[in-house]
Amino acid sequence: MKFEEKMRRKKLLSYAALLAASTAVAHAEPISVEGVVSSESFIFQPQYWPNPSVALLDATDIVSGRFDSFVAADDQVLGRFVDPLFAGEGRFRIDLPIVPPGGRLDMNGDGSAGLAIFTLVSAPNLSSDSYLEQLEQYGGLFSILLDQTTGAIETGALLLFSEDGAEPFPAGWGEDGTWFTEDDPQQVVPQGWSVARLNDDGEVIIELDPRPEIHTIEAEDAASPDFSDRGYVEAFDALIDHLRTRYAYSEFRGIDWDAVSSTYRPDVEAAAAADDAGEFYLALNDMSLSFEDTHTAVSAGFLNEAINSAKQEFELTRFGAGIGAEALVVSDPDAGIPPGDMIVVSRVAESSPAADAGWTEGTEIIEVNGTPVSEYLSSLPLIEATGVAELQPYLRAPRLFSFPDGADVSFTFRNPGDQDAQTVQMTAGDYMVPFELSEPERSSMPIDFSSVGGVAIVSWRNFSDHMLSKIAVLEEALQIESETGSTGMILDLRGNGGGLVELYQVMASYFFKEDDPMPEQPFDTYAYDTDAGGFVRQFAADRTLFAPRADLAFTGPLVILIDQGCASACEYFTQHLQLLDRAVVVGQHASLGAGGFIDRIAMPEEITFQYTAGRTTFHDSSQPNLEAAGVIPDVRVPVTLETLAAVRNGEDPVMDAAFDVIAELSDPRLRLKSTPWVWTMAATADLEEIEINAPEKYEVTFSEDGSYTMQADCNRVTGDWTLADSMLTMTPGPTTLALCPDPSRGDAFARLMTSSNAIDFNGEQLFIVVEDDEYRVLQLEGAESVR
Repeated sequence: MKFEEKMRRKKLLSYAALLAASTAVAHAEPISVEGVVSSESFIFQPQYWPNPSVALLDATDIVSGRFDSFVAADDQVLGRFVDPLFAGEGRFRIDLPIVPPGGRLDMNGDGSAGLAIFTLVSAPNLSSDSYLEQLEQYGGLFSILLDQTTGAIETGALLLFSEDGAEPFPAGWGEDGTWFTEDDPQQVVPQGWSVARLNDDGEVIIELDPRPEIHTIEAEDAASPDFSDRGYVEAFDALIDHLRTRYAYSEFRGIDWDAVSSTYRPDVEAAAAADDAGEFYLALNDMSLSFEDTHTAVSAGFLNEAINSAKQEFELTRFGAGIGAEALVVSDPDAGIPPGDMIVVSRVAESSPAADAGWTEGTEIIEVNGTPVSEYLSSLPLIEATGVAELQPYLRAPRLFSFPDGADVSFTFRNPGDQDAQTVQMTAGDYMVPFELSEPERSSMPIDFSSVGGVAIVSWRNFSDHMLSKIAVLEEALQIESETGSTGMILDLRGNGGGLVELYQVMASYFFKEDDPMPEQPFDTYAYDTDAGGFVRQFAADRTLFAPRADLAFTGPLVILIDQGCASACEYFTQHLQLLDRAVVVGQHASLGAGGFIDRIAMPEEITFQYTAGRTTFHDSSQPNLEAAGVIPDVRVPVTLETLAAVRNGEDPVMDAAFDVIAELSDPRLRLKSTPWVWTMAATADLEEIEINAPEKYEVTFSEDGSYTMQADCNRVTGDWTLADSMLTMTPGPTTLALCPDPSRGDAFARLMTSSNAIDFNGEQLFIVVEDDEYRVLQLEGAESVR
């Protein structure tokens, strides 16, 4: 046999041996992972889970007890749904790479880190790619359960990859009953891929099935209760028993659940006896409103005729007639008038009892049926639940002049310009006040963007639908802003009813850069723990968020508009940025005060009872950050007849106030005074860029009183400054005259700054255009960003 033929056959045999070996390896370990993503929580539905992803995330940090960072896209292994969520059982497949990405752990302490660990995760994907960015990684379901208070792994399945087959892994937990501690018994992980199942009895089983099944799991008490197959009374009793332990604000509100049951159970029993779905609904609705908790509410299908008829009959019986007038709850902080202290008439219908009594715009109502108006108003039912005291008069006022048909009502009032009050009796009837806007018109789009006078305005109605569209439009607005250099941005969140926490945090992150990020957890969160038998503070990772796209991060002047319709995630979004001094909040009212996280209970007749299942407080405090308090505007716009007339004339006093705030925040004088400035870069007359060494030696501070102090290397210069039409004039005063060691630019810095120069801002940088033979432009930056 010729030499060439021998070599050819030898190569073929080698290839065959290699193929056989690789095939053996492929069948000795997993080559893919399959499983099902599922949940029993009400939030697991397409509305809250847009564009779901499934992936393996590097879990070496979780195993090591590190929770201060997110997993980079490069350390994720993406999968795909082969049976899509919500259209099937949510079955997925993830093909495993030969050598996975991610970190490695040295479990045996030999100095060689050779064990990779992954957890399965499925979550809504709100950003522009398939990878799970930042907060998306913790907004879904895992193949493991984490302890609520420590973040440690409790049970579940992990994917392992051992590079050398020498790394150990726990075979169970030791006496401390905790995984990944020193007393864990060990076993060696086979080389390549394997699955570790951490059972809740403390045993670890390592599997080498080529196609293992791994499913997402959730805590048993994560399932939303379902009492829909029970009778009215049985379902009501089950509801009370559940709320007795799971309602988050029982102690805060001082709720006696036995008293609640005894108050509303008779109405439920009567509804059951009459088989009356409408009366059953009304009993539950009355109970939910009694808590004065915005998150606690009852809802039913729109097509339930019995319930719709009962609601309509209730409203018509108590409030179906009127006297032909509309009330305005005045609020004017500058005049010392808090909400509820002054009620005036805003409109009067022609040929109505109110018109016959001489009422006119501005008539002040003093008493109703001999009761002070503020006291009478507080006796009326809320049209929407809230615990925020200042909002309650507004949410009762629409019923102030509404009564049963034919009811005789006496009013004590004072007309504008009169000193004396009058009392008159009126009979309620069919007297309608023609509709007129009392609030500015809003866009019907899920999210809208416009630009007015160099200010970008973005508005959206909630954080619960069209999530991907909201992110896309926000990014488009920020892209336009970055290209045009807008003066500032206004986020109009009036009427925003809230929604998904993850969406609010993702959208908020766009207003922060990576070098100055947003803390993920500005509040403490409490949830019910079955083992503890009560509410416990949840583990909070020390992670930060920033714009998913660095080029779109907006750090300029920011104003948020709120009203009494801003609730839940809208409030968290606003307060989060307010607490960080990232935004100025403008409004006429506090927000609704919906502070916590919800669950929903299915009741008979397709009724849903929603309640607050988790609460939040300020850090290290028992004080709720939002519940019954709301977000308090930094800038208050009064509620008066004048502001109401402006709205009806097509104006928007709250938006006008926001523009005033933007003008103030973007005032170059304010920006000059906001921070000491250091010299970091220069452009010469030949447009050569020069980086300034030791920039901290060249610093200037502009004071409120019109003076400045300058450090010019080893010398100090003081004087006065003025700014007019972007021209900065710095007049020198007392100056030291030391000879600074070479190389020094102190003389040049002092000479260039102490003259009249044009200035401009670009983001956080200050540019000074000079007339000099050597230099053309100086670039200064805030001292804090340089140090």
